[in-house]
Amino acid sequence: MRKLQGFPNEFLYVLPRAVLDNFTFSPVIKNLYFTDIGFYPDAKQHYVHRATGAKEWILIFCANGEGTVISDKHAWKIKRGTAILLPPNQEHTYYASQENPWDIFWVHFSGDFVKSYLPGGLEQPDDFYNFSNLTDDNIKYLMSLFWEMLQALRTGFSYQAIFFVSQILGVLLAYIGMHCSSDTIKTSLANEYVNHALQYIYDNIDQKITLQQLADHLGVSVSYLGRLFHNSVGTSVNAFITSAKMQQASHFIQNTTLSIQEIAQKFGYADQFYFSRQFKKEFGHSPLKFRHQ
Repeated sequence: MRKLQGFPNEFLYVLPRAVLDNFTFSPVIKNLYFTDIGFYPDAKQHYVHRATGAKEWILIFCANGEGTVISDKHAWKIKRGTAILLPPNQEHTYYASQENPWDIFWVHFSGDFVKSYLPGGLEQPDDFYNFSNLTDDNIKYLMSLFWEMLQALRTGFSYQAIFFVSQILGVLLAYIGMHCSSDTIKTSLANEYVNHALQYIYDNIDQKITLQQLADHLGVSVSYLGRLFHNSVGTSVNAFITSAKMQQASHFIQNTTLSIQEIAQKFGYADQFYFSRQFKKEFGHSPLKFRHQ
């Protein structure tokens, strides 16, 4: 069953809004602060989907293993030494590899001057940053910075702890910008075929989409597209299509009164029971149980 959190030996800290409000008299904290921070080791079945994104910027740093991040119809295969920054209020999904689940450090952050801390500056509000050329020394240092922040919070949310984490977070962001190539701003899929495939899938999410149909649309062979897609996204085309449909369907299950049959048909499934089986594989619950949980 997919999990948002609750992994063995995890670290997870969520800064209460009331605590943050008490400390915003400090210009240092007000300019850059964390709201959530953590470490998930060997995060089997880790899966996060936010239909409207988060209110804050999110930094994900993979210390080991592999996973996938999808946002704004782009996808990145994440591996050891990859850091990725996701902007606020953008739909995104990220999940650990089934075969080699990741160890990730992550932090949600914001602040009055947050854009000044972003590597390379921010040209557009929907810019993405994908850094994948970190050396072993870079990786070890970034891990040490994350551990400094996590250890500081073990005794509680004191002013000194929040101030310290704010300062280390600024160093961490500056370090990433200093030690990563400058041409990684506004990263998209290197392979245009996969980029167009993702666009086609999302544009036709309510239709029945086959691998052959997608390959024909792009003018490539099925086998070629399959290899490109798996190398970039970390899963097969058919598995990705099913997962994308189930994610969209979950929104309708939770937020509308449409019947399960109507929702199944809306996403190209003529057989309601087949749709329900696919949904249960994705979420661990039948559509009806998911609606009432």
